[in-house]
Formats: sequence, C-alpha cells, structure tokens
Amino acid sequence: MPEEQADLCVFAPTLFLTVTVESVADTDETDIHFHPGGQGFWIARVLRRLGLRPVIVAPFGGETGDVLRGLLGTWDVDFTAVDIQQSSPVYMHDRRGGQRVSIAESPIPVLNRHELDDLYGRMLSTAAGAEICVVTGRAPGDTLSVELYRRLGADLAALNVAVIGDLHGAELEAFLDKGALHTLKVSDGDLVEDGALVEDAGTSQRVKALRRLRQLGAQRVVLSSDAHPTLACFGDEFYQAQVPTLESVDHRGSGDSMTAGLAMAAIHRLDPIRALQISCAAGAANVTRHGLGNMEVGLVEQLADRVEVEPLDGGDH
Repeated sequence: MPEEQADLCVFAPTLFLTVTVESVADTDETDIHFHPGGQGFWIARVLRRLGLRPVIVAPFGGETGDVLRGLLGTWDVDFTAVDIQQSSPVYMHDRRGGQRVSIAESPIPVLNRHELDDLYGRMLSTAAGAEICVVTGRAPGDTLSVELYRRLGADLAALNVAVIGDLHGAELEAFLDKGALHTLKVSDGDLVEDGALVEDAGTSQRVKALRRLRQLGAQRVVLSSDAHPTLACFGDEFYQAQVPTLESVDHRGSGDSMTAGLAMAAIHRLDPIRALQISCAAGAANVTRHGLGNMEVGLVEQLADRVEVEPLDGGDH
C-alpha cells in the first residue's frame, strides 16, 4: 500500500509467526493453525475488523518472514516491510489440553545498523502521511534500544502526528522524553512490573498513577485491570468504567483490543465517554473467542452501550 494513502499506521518492532496445535471438538483429530502474531498485528487486526485500514511497519526476514507476508494478506492487513537478514521469530503452542503450553520459540532477531535505519525511516515516512500512529513496545527478549523510542517520540511530535501508545516502562519514559501521546493505554500489571503501582492497589492509588502519567506527557490515559474497573483521565476529567462480565475463552489480547478501540475513537474524534465505552467493549468482546483480536464487531457495538462510565474524583488523595 503506498505510504501516502495510509490513514493509520502501527509500529510493530516484532512480528511473530505463531503455530498453535489444537484438538478438534468431540474428535481425536488435531488442528494446526498458522497466524501472524505480536502486539502490533493484534492491534491492526482489531482495527481492520472495526472498519479501518491500518498499515503495519515491521521487519521481515527469512522463510518465516515470507510466510508472514502471505498470512497478512489473508487477514487483509496492509504492511510496509523492512527486509532483514535474520529470520522473523516463531513460537509454537499446544492448546490440546485446554491451556496454552509453549513447545518452542525462536529468538527475536537483532537488527543491524542499516536495518534499524531502514525501519526508523520507513516508520517516519508512513507516519507522516497518517492521521493517527499507534506505537507498541518491545516484546520480551527484544534487544531494540530504547533510544529508538526517544527519537521516535521527538520526531513524531515534530511532524505533528497524533500517537496512541501501548507502552510502559523504559519505552514509555524514552518516548515521552521529548514526545507526547494523544492517548496512552496501560494496565495495572504493566505498572506493577515497572514498580509504579503495588499489587491490589485501590482506586486512590490507581488515580495517583493516572495523574503521574498525565504529568509525564500523555493527554489521555486509560488504565485497565483484570480485577478492578477501568480508570481513565481525559485531560483534567477522570472516569471509571464498568464493563459487563462475559465468560472468558481466551483473555489474552484484551488490552491490545482496547488500544485499537482508542485509536478508532481518535480517528473518529469521539467524545471521551464514548471513546472509553468503545475501548472497554472491544477488550471485553475479545475474551469471547479463540484467537487474539478476533472479536465480533456487532458485539462491540452492543457492549459499548452497556459500559457504565461515571465521573471520578481526580484530585489529590
């Protein structure tokens, strides 16, 4: 897809080829599924289902990279490929027992200087022609320097590109050093991992965490949780969102679906309450199906009207 036609781009520093072994219901047979994977793809996949046409910017290499190119086409997800010498990573999971069991995983490739320059340049050129840019963090084991995130934050700000960030920790701090975020999506678990929030933090502690992130340079912050209502601040306004509880088939990827919902809301310039409703509904709908980012769009629309959003005191506690 030509870069000037992109209305939304997704920075995906790592794309995986995923291989999943599953049992066929009520039989002794086995199914083996091949899909693209990784945070950037899952977000782009949800955006595509929500009616947008995102463009992924990512490195591709080796035989697995060739397979990924073909698979992305089957999902009707556009991409801008940066060729690398090492092979794109792959992981294999066995779900025949009902739970995901890791069988094997190849290492994430280390990009050389020229490949990094190509990835960065391609990202900037695609983002410059996009209305919204989604920036995702590094996968576990990725050696990509946080300096790239610092540069990316500064240069996207200079290009006046609105950024939706699914970031935390070192990547978030680096990006906001000279950059800004239109919206930041982060989870309780992310902040606990960063040491910015304690386990089982109450509402007042979570609000304080929102305020700190807002002060760092995120205009809007959405804080998701497995155990508590979603909290959000949009400028100086704070909200709490309660989502209908649905039976979970696979909880993974709900946060990525929320990020996609926030990006869609930014594209359509939805008001804060509706943006939060759409985001929470996308995350909730994700858990009802196998496969990440594979929700039923009609369910998102129905759930959004059932997400209860209430104003929240955002003052000092």
